[in-house]
Amino acid sequence: MNARPLIPGFLLLLTLLCGPPSEGRPAQPAAHQGGITWLEQLLLADSFVEAGKLAAEALTDPAADRRTLAACGLALLKTGRVAEAEALFDRVIAVEPDHPEAHLGLGRIDRIRNDPEAAICHLRRAVRSDVFYGEAFHQLWRAAWDHGRVCDLLDIYERAEECYRRRSRPLPSWFTNGLTQIGRIPGERLFKTEGRLAHMAVPLLENADPRIRIRMIALRLNGQGEYPFDIDSASADFLTISPLLAEELGLVTTGRSTATGVGTGEAAVRFAMLDKVELGEIAFRNVPVMVSDIHPFRGLKKGLLGTALLKRFNVTIDVDAKTMDLYPLERPDLLAAAIDRAAVAADVPLYLFDATVVEAAVGGAPAALYILDSAAATNLVDGGFFAEHLKPKIDPARVVRSGIRGAQGAQYVNRVDGLPVALGSLVFDGQTVHEFPMEELNAIGGRYLAGLLGNPLLWPYRVHMDFRNGRLILEKRSGS
Repeated sequence: MNARPLIPGFLLLLTLLCGPPSEGRPAQPAAHQGGITWLEQLLLADSFVEAGKLAAEALTDPAADRRTLAACGLALLKTGRVAEAEALFDRVIAVEPDHPEAHLGLGRIDRIRNDPEAAICHLRRAVRSDVFYGEAFHQLWRAAWDHGRVCDLLDIYERAEECYRRRSRPLPSWFTNGLTQIGRIPGERLFKTEGRLAHMAVPLLENADPRIRIRMIALRLNGQGEYPFDIDSASADFLTISPLLAEELGLVTTGRSTATGVGTGEAAVRFAMLDKVELGEIAFRNVPVMVSDIHPFRGLKKGLLGTALLKRFNVTIDVDAKTMDLYPLERPDLLAAAIDRAAVAADVPLYLFDATVVEAAVGGAPAALYILDSAAATNLVDGGFFAEHLKPKIDPARVVRSGIRGAQGAQYVNRVDGLPVALGSLVFDGQTVHEFPMEELNAIGGRYLAGLLGNPLLWPYRVHMDFRNGRLILEKRSGS
C-alpha cells in the first residue's frame, strides 16, 4: 500500500483564537437583517465566490453608492483581488472618511501586508459597522494579538463586550479564551523580543521518515530543553505543541476548544502560555501556544512553527544547505543581498491571509489564490473549483481515489496526477493534486482560496520569503 501524502499542520486559523468554526462566522441578529443588501448577505453567509460575481455586476453601475462600493470591495478582497478592492475602499474613504466597511477592508489589507499597527488603526474604526462588526472585532483582535500590547487587547475586549451585550449576543469563545490566556500578564507584551539580529543561520532538522519532506528546527522552551518544530507556513499561529510536550513543560491550561482540518474528525485543543521561547540568539517572552491533539503529534514531544512567527523575519529556507536564514524584518536589503538575481526562477507576491498565500494556475484553470504550505507533501484543489475548471478538461480515467493524511488522520479523496502548476512564469510539470472540500476552511478564514500548494514546489529551490515587501522568491541552486 502506498503511503498517504502528509499534510501535518493543516489547522490554519481554526482554533487558536477563533473557537469552534461556527463562532467565527459573523451571523447578525434579526434587528439588522432588514437593511442588509443581497451582496452583504452573501458575504455574511461565507458565499465568497457568489459575492464576487455579484460585485462584478454591481460595479457596472456608475451610480453605485458608497455602501455598495464598500461591499463590492469586501467581495473582491475575499476572492483575492486585493488591488482592485483597495482602490474601491480608497474611493469610499475619500468621500466618507469614517466609513466602517471601507476601514474593515483596508485593515484586512494591512494585515495581508504584515502591518499590524496600520491594521489596528483601520479596524478600530471598522467595529462600528452594523453589518460586519463581528468580522471587524475578530480581525482587530488578531491584529492586536500579533502586535502584542496586552493593554490594547484588554481595551478591545471591553469594547467588544459592550457591543455584543447591546446586541444581546454572547461573546465568541475566542475572546474569552484569549482574555484568560493573557490574564496572567497585565501590563506586559506578548511575544516580547530579546536580543538583536543582523543575520542568523538556523540548522534544519530532517524528519526521521525520509518519505516525509517536512523540515524542522529546534526551539528551546522555558529554558528546559530543545524540541523539534515543523516549519508550517499554512499554520497561522505562532506555535502549536503536542500534549506530551505540554505535559513535560508543566503548562497550565487556560482554555479549551476543538479544531477542524484535513482528515476526519475533530482535534481537542487547549490554550497555554510559554514564559520563554529561544531561537538562536533571539528569545520571545510571554508566548501564547495552542496544545493540540492532532494526528501527527501522537506519542511525540514536538510542535509546529507557524506564520505568526515566520513573518517577524525575512526568511530563506535552503533544504540542500540544511539551513533556515533569518534577517531583520525592517532590513529587506539584507535578504536581497543574499539572492543571486540571475538565478531567480520566480518572484511573485506573497500574501498573508493569516497563512502564507500565493496566486497560481493549476492544470490550466484560471489563476487563483492558494495556501502555500511548507509542511504539506501534496497539493489540494477546492471541490467546487475542481468541478468547474479542472474536471471538464480531464479524462475521467485519470481521476482516481486516493488517501491523504492530515491533522485529524486519513481520508479518501479524488486524485489527479501529471498536472502543471504555474507560479508566475515558472511552470511545475507533473504535479499531483487532490480534490478537497474547502468550504469550512475558507469560511473560518473569511476568504476564498482555491486550494493548497505543498512543498514539492518549494524544496527544489532556495526559498526566500520577504515578509516586509510581500514577495516569494524561488532561486535556482548553483549547478541545478
